[in-house]
Amino acid sequence: MGDNLPADEHDCTTTGSFTDHDIEDGSTLIQQAYYRLADGDRTEFEPTTAFFDSLESAFIWAYLGAVRERGVPEHVEAAINDARAHTAEEFENRPDADLRTDVVPAFYRQLAAFHCAYRG
Repeated sequence: MGDNLPADEHDCTTTGSFTDHDIEDGSTLIQQAYYRLADGDRTEFEPTTAFFDSLESAFIWAYLGAVRERGVPEHVEAAINDARAHTAEEFENRPDADLRTDVVPAFYRQLAAFHCAYRG
């Protein structure tokens, strides 16, 4: 995150990126997204569009399960889309990456950074 961000954006951390949605610790979203993938029999990473569709869906459902608001705000959707693209690029040549310890946390780190930049 650059030096041109507003002062409050400098205070946004990966862990606390979603505090504006009353999610105090991002690790909850990481865990719930992973569990949703596992419940859908996705326990191994695949660098495919279908896998990233599942990852996106798992995160959205984890997010919706953690908030009181209805639906996913536009800035969260934008952060999800950008994080998906960056994570797919990061892991496109790493088919042996571990889903639980590598891919899902990397997706969340990207997502949290974009969310910090996009949140209102």
